[in-house]
Amino acid sequence: MNMKPCIAKPLAVCVLSMLPIVSMAGNPSSVGDIVGRDLNILGLGWAGHVGMWNGSNVVEVLSKSPVIQQNSLSNFKSQSKYWGARYGKGSNFYGMVSSGWNQRLYSPSYTITASWKEGGLQERYCAKYNWWGTCASYAYRTTTAQFRCDTFTNYMYWKGAGSSLVGNSILPTIVYNSMPKSR
Repeated sequence: MNMKPCIAKPLAVCVLSMLPIVSMAGNPSSVGDIVGRDLNILGLGWAGHVGMWNGSNVVEVLSKSPVIQQNSLSNFKSQSKYWGARYGKGSNFYGMVSSGWNQRLYSPSYTITASWKEGGLQERYCAKYNWWGTCASYAYRTTTAQFRCDTFTNYMYWKGAGSSLVGNSILPTIVYNSMPKSR
């Protein structure tokens, strides 16, 4: 995690900004709501897990196959301590959810890092080298998707709204807290 934005702030402010803002733990009621819960790994619950509500299910990235899933809210809540739903930024929520769901078509993989990659882009590569070791011909291949739950949720928002929910630092708690209102 990039801690540069926290260098000029007191330690307590930095730590508190990484904790989820949990109020009454309400349920999502609109497409695009961000839902959150503790990460279901002993000692790392505070880091959290997030997904986006599509109107009937939670669209999320998990570390098991298939990586991109739609799960019921009761399933999402049953995994660990539920934080609730947050909302209040952006529009085109159906576009967000559909662009995220479409990433399952590009052989998505899970990553534990904050690096992510959109699938479906055309990537140029050298298909044949000549005698001198330089490229003689190029070809294109389709990129595969790679996400973590927070980067995926931020990706969906970025694709639908045209802007990111977060700055350089990203964690599920930061994505969750980026929405100003609780349900």
